[in-house]
Amino acid sequence: MVTDIQFDIKGSLLPIDHGYALFLELARLLPWFADEALGGIHPIHGADTGHGELILNRRTKLVVRIEAARVADLMKLSGQTIQIGGHALEIGSAKNKPLTQHTPLFAHCVATGSEDELDFTNDIIHLLDEMKIDSRFVCGKRQTIKTLDGTVSGFSLMLHGLPVEHSLLVQQLGLGKHRKMGCGIFIPHKSIAALT
Repeated sequence: MVTDIQFDIKGSLLPIDHGYALFLELARLLPWFADEALGGIHPIHGADTGHGELILNRRTKLVVRIEAARVADLMKLSGQTIQIGGHALEIGSAKNKPLTQHTPLFAHCVATGSEDELDFTNDIIHLLDEMKIDSRFVCGKRQTIKTLDGTVSGFSLMLHGLPVEHSLLVQQLGLGKHRKMGCGIFIPHKSIAALT
């Protein structure tokens, strides 16, 4: 079973494009994490400064999706300080946030390897068919993540009309590549109207 672990964090700023750097820092502290097939790191949210950075507040969280058997190992992040883009981030206490069966589901970025939206759409149709998932979907904005090997491209994605019994499966397995950089991780969303 897969669950989300939500850590309190203290920090002031973070680059908007922080997925790769955040993964490297967590993998440095937890060498086993890079090999966790279902491990994923949610994008950290904050207010856009307009200069490529996010302002963090007291409610900002670091959320890691992990198999239940690894939760105790993951808790070792509490009390650690990491550096992302020259900004320090203190990781505080953690709590378990079990996945729910709510729908629709939203992912900030899904990366399939296709940069064209039409090709991406075909990839999603194929991936959902492979998983035997019955869902409609809406593609949103193009997203990019810079890595040492180049730029990863994807699109935000909303799954709607998703049967409740399929919701947990999609959240546990995700869609596409680069889960540890924040891609393909789905969370419940209130409506399909606010796709961004």
